[in-house]
Amino acid sequence: MERERRKLLSTEQEKELDQLKLEKKNIEKKLSNLVKDQVRSQKRRAGTREVLLCHPEVKKKLKIREKAGRPTIQEDQPMLLQTIIDLATYGAGANAKRQSEELRCIRTLSELTNELNKKGFTISRTGTYLRLLPHRSSSTEGKRHVTTVPVKLLREQNDAHSKHVDQYFAAATLKRLDEIASLLGPHQVCLLSQDDKAHVPIEKTAANKQAPIMMHLEYRVRLPDHDWVVAERHKFIPSVYAAVTITHGGLGDPEIIGYSGPPYVAIRSGKHASSTAYSHALDMDRLLSLKEFDSFNKSISEAGSLEIKPVLMITVDGGPDENPRYQKKAVHHFLKNNLDALFVATNAPGRSAFNRIERKMAPLSHELSGVILPHDHYGSHLDDQRRTIDTDLELRNFQYAGEVLADVWSPLVVDGHPTVAEYIQPHQSEIPVADIITKQQSWMDSHVRTSQYFTQVVKCSDLECCSPSRSSYFKIVDSQFLPAPLPVTYTPEGVKIPNPSVAAIDPDKQKFSRLAVQRMLNESLLPSEALSYLKIPYDLYCPSVLSVVSERTCKSCEQYFASKVMLQQHVSQHKRPPLVPATRARPQRIAA
Repeated sequence: MERERRKLLSTEQEKELDQLKLEKKNIEKKLSNLVKDQVRSQKRRAGTREVLLCHPEVKKKLKIREKAGRPTIQEDQPMLLQTIIDLATYGAGANAKRQSEELRCIRTLSELTNELNKKGFTISRTGTYLRLLPHRSSSTEGKRHVTTVPVKLLREQNDAHSKHVDQYFAAATLKRLDEIASLLGPHQVCLLSQDDKAHVPIEKTAANKQAPIMMHLEYRVRLPDHDWVVAERHKFIPSVYAAVTITHGGLGDPEIIGYSGPPYVAIRSGKHASSTAYSHALDMDRLLSLKEFDSFNKSISEAGSLEIKPVLMITVDGGPDENPRYQKKAVHHFLKNNLDALFVATNAPGRSAFNRIERKMAPLSHELSGVILPHDHYGSHLDDQRRTIDTDLELRNFQYAGEVLADVWSPLVVDGHPTVAEYIQPHQSEIPVADIITKQQSWMDSHVRTSQYFTQVVKCSDLECCSPSRSSYFKIVDSQFLPAPLPVTYTPEGVKIPNPSVAAIDPDKQKFSRLAVQRMLNESLLPSEALSYLKIPYDLYCPSVLSVVSERTCKSCEQYFASKVMLQQHVSQHKRPPLVPATRARPQRIAA
C-alpha cells in the first residue's frame, strides 16, 4: 500500500510539474510577443517621427514634443511666467527704508491667481505658488519650486504706508496718465519720474548697510572716531531723475508702463545750494540734452532730425520744491520744447514710496555702503570750533567730494541702463530767472489748468497762437484738457455717480473709472452737485479740498484753480477798463 501511495504522489507531482512548465512556456511566449510588439511600436513611432520631422508645418500643427511625459504648464501657456512678473510689478512700492532692491506688491496669492485666471491662464493657487521663489530653497517644499520668477511672498509686517483721504483720487490721475501713454506709444510720449534722495553726509559713512569688503593684510581700513556730520550743513543733495520705459502696443493698458530706464543724478552742495523749482528746471534742461536719454525723450521728426517728443509726463514727489502747482516751470519747458501737452502729477502725501523713482533709490544706497566722502582733500577749511575760515577752500573741498560721489554712482548699471551722475557748481545751480519763459495771464488762462495734485499745459486749437499738433493726443482726448476723475458705483439699479459730499464720507469705497470708461458714461448720470457747475472742477471729488472747491472757482467763467492766489490773478482779467468820463456840457439858455 505504501508503495502504491508513493507512486500515485509522484504521478500527481509530475502532472503539476508539467502543467507549470506549460504555463511558464505560455507566459514566456506572451512576454516575447509583448517585447516584439514594443520593438515594432518603437520602430513605427521612430519612422513616423522621422517623416514628420521633415515637415515643420506638420510638426507644429501636431505639437510633437521632444521629451516623453506630460508637458509643463509653461509649454502650453508660454506667457505665464512673464504675466506673473507684470502683475506683481505693477502697483508695487519700494521698500520702506529704500535700502533693498525689492518691491512690495499689493497683491496676495489668491488675487494673483484670480488675475491669471481672468487673463485666460489655467492654473491653480498651488501651481501659482510653486512658480514663486520659496521661503527656504533647501527644504523639501522649496525643492518643488523648479521653474520660478523673481517674485517672493512676504509675511505681513507693521510697516504699512500711511493712508491719506486723497490717495485714490491722486492715484486715478496717475493711472490716467499711464493709460494715455500706452495709447500714444513710446514715439510720442516721454515719461519721467523725479525725487530728491536722502542727503548724503560728508566725513561719515553714507549708508549703514553691511557690504562685503575684501581686505589685504598689508593695509588697514581707518574710520573716523565720530559718527556725526563734521560741520553744519556739510552734506550733498542728490536730485534723482529716471526715464520710464513704455512698451509698444499697449492700447490703453496702464500695466505695460514699466520701471526700467536710465537714471540721472544731479549732486548739489547742501551748504552752498538748495533744491528749488529753479534747480529742477535746470536739471530738466540738462536731462533732455543727454545722449543716454535720447531714445526715451526724443523722436525723429518729419524733417529727419531729433526733437523732444510732443507729450511730456513728469511724476514728482510733491515737496515744496517739486509742487505741481508751480506752473511757471511747466510753462517754461512747454514753450521751450514746443510740446503738445505737458503733465506734472504727484501722489498723495505719505504715498511717495509708490513712485517709480523709488526703485532707483535702493541701488544708489547700495553703492554708498562703507563710503566716506572726505571734507579736507585740499586742506581743512574749518577751525577748532568747526567754523568755516576759508570760503574758497571750502568750495574746492565740496567740489572734490561731490565729484567723488559722482564717480561712485556713474559706473552703476540699473536694469541694463547706465547711470549719469554729475556735480553741479553752486554758482550754476539754478536756471536764471531771466531765462524762464513766461506768458501773460490771458495765455495762462487758456493753456494751463491746475489742481491739487495735477497741472496740465496743453496747446490750443488757434493756429495763430500755437503751432500745429505733433501727436495724436487731441484725437484721444476730445477736450483740450483731461476731464475730472469721476467715481463710479454699481447698484442694483445700474451704474451710478454719487454726489461729491456723499463720496467724501467714505473715500476708501470709491472706485474711479478709467478715462476710456468715463467717456462712455452719459451726462444724465452726473449728480446734482456736479451739474451745478458749468465746467466740472478737476478737484470736485478730492476729499481734502471739497469744502473749498467753490471758493477756488471763478464766478464768471466757471474755471477752477488750485489756489486762491491763482484765482485772484485770473479774476483781474475779467475786470473791464474804466470808462472815460464824459465832459460836462455847458448849459445853454433856451429862448422862451
